Amino acid sequence: MVTMVVSAVYIEEYAGFPKSFVTSAVTVTLCSLWPTLINTAIGVASIDRDLVNVGRVLQLSWYTKVFKVVLPSALPYIFTGLRLSLGVGWMVLIAAEMLAQNPGLGKFVWDEFQNGSSDSLARIMVAVLTIGIIGFLLDRLMVALETAVTHSPSR
Repeated sequence: MVTMVVSAVYIEEYAGFPKSFVTSAVTVTLCSLWPTLINTAIGVASIDRDLVNVGRVLQLSWYTKVFKVVLPSALPYIFTGLRLSLGVGWMVLIAAEMLAQNPGLGKFVWDEFQNGSSDSLARIMVAVLTIGIIGFLLDRLMVALETAVTHSPSR
């Protein structure tokens, strides 16, 4: 669907990006948006009512309520959504590169698969391991960012 819409709407000669890049970017954005959005909504909805009532009693400003009550309480949920979105986005990016023929690991794997030579399987396996290692490193980077930003009882 995204490929059809982008192909119908996007005119490459007036913009700086190739159509394959725009197709991949829109596809990844649409697929990875939802885990973060849903987890953020759940995180905000699960804030302890006592904290909200204390904010009302103290007559905190909107800015103070958001940054001192809501955001610290919802951050673990938000980061869970971000980690899920990162994983989904990485998987969809590889598939979108295959579909849109956008240069990258996905196109490399697809080209090697279509090649069919005796060395293709080895190159595909190296690419798959590379995709897995990059995904693991991105996840660990997100965990490090989460531990630096959120508060936990052990710290």
